[in-house]
Amino acid sequence: MKKLTLAEASAILIGTQIGAGVLGLPYAFRETGFAGIAVIMAVGFLTMLTALFVLELAVHRGGTMTSLARETLGKAGGWLMLASISVLSYGALIAYIAGSGDIISSLTGINGTVAAIIFWLVMSGIVLMGLKASGKAELVLNFLLLGALAIAVALMLPKLEPANMSPTNTGAVVSGIGVAIFAYVSHMVVPEMYKGLGSAEKTKKAVLIGYLVPMGFYALFVLAFVGALGAGTPQLATSALESYYGPLGKILGLLLPLAAISTSYIGIGFAQMDNLREAFNLDKRTAWLLTVIPPLLIYFAGLKSFVSALWLAGTFGGLLYAGILPVAMYLRTRDVHPPECVKVPHGVAYLTGAVFFLVFVYSVVSLV
Repeated sequence: MKKLTLAEASAILIGTQIGAGVLGLPYAFRETGFAGIAVIMAVGFLTMLTALFVLELAVHRGGTMTSLARETLGKAGGWLMLASISVLSYGALIAYIAGSGDIISSLTGINGTVAAIIFWLVMSGIVLMGLKASGKAELVLNFLLLGALAIAVALMLPKLEPANMSPTNTGAVVSGIGVAIFAYVSHMVVPEMYKGLGSAEKTKKAVLIGYLVPMGFYALFVLAFVGALGAGTPQLATSALESYYGPLGKILGLLLPLAAISTSYIGIGFAQMDNLREAFNLDKRTAWLLTVIPPLLIYFAGLKSFVSALWLAGTFGGLLYAGILPVAMYLRTRDVHPPECVKVPHGVAYLTGAVFFLVFVYSVVSLV
């Protein structure tokens, strides 16, 4: 990997986080008011801490998230990390299929399921052909999205009604955590950032910047849309712009999220296909089929909610991948190597892991 500047590394981390996932945050926390924003900030700080744990591991050992888990937690840890990444990937792909169906249906008037199938065929075909956008192109697209979403925030903030920020459903505060975690997961790029920067201290600064910027943006985004729309916030928050700003609002509110979902589908599809090929020594076509078919089947089985799929990905993939496992890996490594990047008391690390674990248990129990 070529050498990066601090600004470039920070931009990559910001761009990795701010994508299609942000669109579901207002809906997930539409009944929580300011408490939802507090949860979003808290999740941001905790995932930032575990991203720093990953940096500590990368400094001492190097490698991917799966190889780091295998080296520190054994074969079982490696397989568990692969499983969590797979759940995260499949949940995201399901969300993108469902979200694209809603968007294309709103734009064209065709049936939502038919629209979702068309999206799946086109995007899955691109993944198979290997038409992979360059890192710079992806970075530009992500920051164009950030700019467009910033405009959406500016358009909605003047519509804010203070009464909409009073919590009406305390249970939604916890249930929205999975969606929030999905919006922050970017830990897989931290080892690559360290390779590109060649400095643990610079990478630490990049991680701090790369998390603090999305935290502030997410808080403003939820404040703007929940403050304006309250319990009536739609699953794809920006789709509400049409009712306020007509055709221009429709274009901004639907086409840009569709672009974000499309690039995210391609990126995650490629990543999951590569994960499967590496883990099981599969040929490209078999890995591709195992990547794109399961999300479509689950979509047809009834999981057609954009936000529910994000919740599934964040809860059963993100909590392990970005929460529980990095803490366990860090604690295991800390017993062998003195910390260089993250010098926190053992108690803080254990508490962080306990929070993620309790949320995971609560989420599992809530399904019963």
